[in-house]
Amino acid sequence: MAIMTWDAQTDEPAKRPQGRAFADARVAHCKVALLGFGTVGQSVAELLCLQSHSHLRLTHIFNRQVKRKQASWVPSYVRWTEDIDEVLASDVDVVIEVVGGVDPAGSWVRRALESGKSVVTANKHLIAKHGTELLEVARQNGQKLEFGASVAGGVPVLCGLEHGLSGERLFRLAGVLNGTCNYILSNMESRGLSFADALAKAQELGYAEADPSDDVHGVDAACKLAILARVGFGADVHPDKIHRRSIEGVEAIDFRYAKKLGATIRQTSLAEVRGNDLLAAVQPAVVPHSSPLAHAKDNQNALLATGVHGGETLFAGRGAGGGPTSVAVVSDVVSISRKRVPPANSEASSLKTYSVNHNFEFPYYLRLTLRKVGDSAGVTRILSKHGIEVRSVLQRPRGAKAKSPLILLVEPCRALELEAALQEMVKQGCLPQEPLSLPLLS
Repeated sequence: MAIMTWDAQTDEPAKRPQGRAFADARVAHCKVALLGFGTVGQSVAELLCLQSHSHLRLTHIFNRQVKRKQASWVPSYVRWTEDIDEVLASDVDVVIEVVGGVDPAGSWVRRALESGKSVVTANKHLIAKHGTELLEVARQNGQKLEFGASVAGGVPVLCGLEHGLSGERLFRLAGVLNGTCNYILSNMESRGLSFADALAKAQELGYAEADPSDDVHGVDAACKLAILARVGFGADVHPDKIHRRSIEGVEAIDFRYAKKLGATIRQTSLAEVRGNDLLAAVQPAVVPHSSPLAHAKDNQNALLATGVHGGETLFAGRGAGGGPTSVAVVSDVVSISRKRVPPANSEASSLKTYSVNHNFEFPYYLRLTLRKVGDSAGVTRILSKHGIEVRSVLQRPRGAKAKSPLILLVEPCRALELEAALQEMVKQGCLPQEPLSLPLLS
């Protein structure tokens, strides 16, 4: 079974709706306030003003220095304000939070729920770190907290896991969840760019922030994986407990070796339940071309959810940009307006605490820069000492420099065993710089 929502259109800013498409001034069934009028906020406002959502009525837009943000295409009955207390004291039914960040957004979400308003948010950092307690606040106040846009933008991943797969017992999640990293890596592959050049291009197009640390080092994807584990497994896991490795060490030559293996390289987010353990990690990995994860290009996201009975289910589509994210946000508002019952696993009492580690077992791709040729014997000796067997040594790709690094493929081993072996190599002086190790996904 597969749910696929591929969108081949380019991620361009949405066109402003025509004046005749605005909802008229009659009283709507569900009053909505919007916190934040940036890229996503503007796209949300556009959708709320369309006739197709006439049962929703946008009544307030909140933003700092709001006069700079006012847009002529927003209906005249919408109240612009930079006073959050005015919004929270109003009679709106739903508050949409697209400001971002944990604070003060978290305080505003809590206060909205406590004042009898449901909340829709696209804030992955807030939900990953404080979602459990905020869901409890929502329950205590008879309100709903929806966050479908916090993972994979417009791809209905959370809705699919909560409802479409609610009868399944999921045990594994594997995804490409960060559009920035995916854009960088896929352009390094297709254009032969260096990491620095691919990052600069992503920043130029607005796919990467001026400070891309959260994306590149896996913080963003870890927040999304924590949310997915909560929804898919009922696991109470903080994103800080999820092991993260940066994509910064991946070089153009690694894609040449991956191609020889019939594979590519992607930042992968993996989570798997094994008894009372939850294995979870965000890291670059070698992904075979036969995997749907390898086909996520540019800023697309993909998630494979594996269950005991139904096998794999694929969710895929554009994971970034105002358009896809705003669709997910408004879909959550529509869901609330229809008074849909929240899923059982939204309550904190139903969540399970797991022992979290990243000790997956995979074969690995190793790129090792040796101090001298003779150090290769020391490398294999240390690997053998830790119970790790070398499967093969990859030959240099055509055109590679004479002093190319040593590329090894090793048989399946535990992550902690390999990490210990690599640390020993560095400590003993076999390697003058940090090695690159990438799991080989099957």
